[in-house]
Amino acid sequence: MKSILLVFCMAALCSAPCGKMFAATHDWAAEPLKESKLNTVAFRGWIPDTSKPLAGALVLIPGRHGDGRGMADDPQWQQLATDLDFAILACQFSDGEPFIYQSDAHGEVAKCINTAVDHLSELSGRVELKKAPLAFWGLSAGSNVSSRYCVFFPERVAAFASSTGTCGPGGEINAKNLDIPMFFAIGGTDKPDWVKGSLDNAQRGQGKAPWTVALQKTQGHGIGKSMDVIVPFLQATVKQRLGTAAPAPGTTSIFKSELPNIGSSSRPAAGTAKALKKLNLQAGWLGNPTTYDIAPYAGYKGSKSQAIWLPDEATAQAWQAYLLAP
Repeated sequence: MKSILLVFCMAALCSAPCGKMFAATHDWAAEPLKESKLNTVAFRGWIPDTSKPLAGALVLIPGRHGDGRGMADDPQWQQLATDLDFAILACQFSDGEPFIYQSDAHGEVAKCINTAVDHLSELSGRVELKKAPLAFWGLSAGSNVSSRYCVFFPERVAAFASSTGTCGPGGEINAKNLDIPMFFAIGGTDKPDWVKGSLDNAQRGQGKAPWTVALQKTQGHGIGKSMDVIVPFLQATVKQRLGTAAPAPGTTSIFKSELPNIGSSSRPAAGTAKALKKLNLQAGWLGNPTTYDIAPYAGYKGSKSQAIWLPDEATAQAWQAYLLAP
């Protein structure tokens, strides 16, 4: 089946006009992860319809023992990936012990994700994906897996967004993962210990990390309407980290320091990694966690140390609407 898929993809490329690319999907299974006690490890990769170099990949991880491969076919994720010039890597981690893989003590799952991105690069012929930046979204257990990746490979993570994870950014926080923009959608009616754990861990980045907390009081455990905020959050932060987003009129630079432009119209060589920019929190917006009022950082009237950081106006408006919804 794998050979048939590859022949089909090659035939499509050969029949295309010179320089024309087509969106393509690739499915494969990986070896079981023994330490993590996962017997089924599988992936679906999606490559957008573009001849431009790909800037990275969205890694999508479902809840506990879920099969998230269908998310690679979701038009909403595909639209976001296309806008970012990203591929999609949708994951299945299932059939085994349900908790060990979430804690990923020695990075076995994280390394498996790197290997999967490399494999997608080889299958698609997109050598620029090797060591390219990754942006993560995880639901519940998938959020926990994503946060552990941020511990092991923080320099590769452009951004991370979570829908009702059980521990927010996780308990292992260091200087490098404090630089990663993170979004935490937390359901107010979720399990109390999960809510407390997520809030307590996220609080450790308050005022010093580009982290956004959205505690939706009527939301339980699940995605709910969190995608309404997650999409603009990832859209803004990934572009800011890659240096492809311009500051809004009248604002300061979105970056801590200006770095040389490392972008190129030619496709990067395999194995070359892009340096991700560190964000300037004062160039963003702030939100009041009680009233949900929002304002640019400089014009915010409340306590900045207690406010919720937001990367731009579009995300701030989405965050406000999400939290005000019944």
